[in-house]
Amino acid sequence: MLSRRSVAFQGTALTLSLLAPGRHAQAQAATWPDRPVRVVVPFGPGGAIDILIRILAPHFPPLSNGQNIIVDNRPGAGGTIGAAHVAQARPDGSTLLMGELASGALAHELYRDLPYDPRRAFTPIIFLADMPLILVARSTLAERDVAGILAAAKAKPGSFSFGSVGAGHISHLTMELLQRRAGGGMEMLHVVYRSGADMVAAVAKGEVDLTVTSISSAAPFLQAGTVRVIAVSTPNRFAGLPEVPTLSETVPGVAGSLWYGLVGPAGLPSDIIAKANATFNTILAQPEIVETLRRQQGALVVGGTPEAFALHIQGEIDRWTPIIREAAIRVQ
Repeated sequence: MLSRRSVAFQGTALTLSLLAPGRHAQAQAATWPDRPVRVVVPFGPGGAIDILIRILAPHFPPLSNGQNIIVDNRPGAGGTIGAAHVAQARPDGSTLLMGELASGALAHELYRDLPYDPRRAFTPIIFLADMPLILVARSTLAERDVAGILAAAKAKPGSFSFGSVGAGHISHLTMELLQRRAGGGMEMLHVVYRSGADMVAAVAKGEVDLTVTSISSAAPFLQAGTVRVIAVSTPNRFAGLPEVPTLSETVPGVAGSLWYGLVGPAGLPSDIIAKANATFNTILAQPEIVETLRRQQGALVVGGTPEAFALHIQGEIDRWTPIIREAAIRVQ
């Protein structure tokens, strides 16, 4: 349950009430969008975050003066290159970011020299989708369940490896949480990849043993039989994979999900926030979108207000910051 105590209009865009537009901003909002909207994806093509916005993009023009969404992949540095680009963009609604946990909420804990502070650099617009995560292993791995993997990793510290999309990404944090809650004596090698697709491909090729990923990123490899599902990260078993146990069935308290939403630069006028929020809520309400996201990504459509998304972001900062500090996760 998210705590409402820290919503506190501390930071970023979490202070939506401070974004009252001036006369020029109101004029901009009245015609928004008056040009194509560039949505920056801070990771490479093929991952869940990239697939999500590409599913939504074709439904944008009919609701937005005929303007298109241009998907702009800017991978690197755990998503912070793309996030920094949007943080420095003009707050006119023409450049938005697919926000996620690491680059959009926790980067201030992870990086020493960062050109933006995620708590102050962005304006939340809408929580798009929440996705269950799955722990997958290379098909040739001898161990078949979480307990077996943890026992083998403890018996031979350093003998197991896992991939992630970057330090502090949910794929990394979930594995760190799993190792720490399972007790000491293990140290898995952490290998970073540019995108979710690259990460799962590395598991399929045997470059690493494990990864925590979205269903959509893993789907082609699951169908090919080159990776297999070990567990789901949801607190309860996932309806789409009812036979697969949860991580918390073996190690209580281990859970996490992949969430994505749209944010803009700090200072985005409130009228543009409201119009963008309404537009994407309309897209998310379409039955075909709900079904496509459920079928292709195992995703739960969320939607809702900018304020609710701000609450979620602050709750995730509160939740994961202690894990980052406990594990001494830092990116130089």
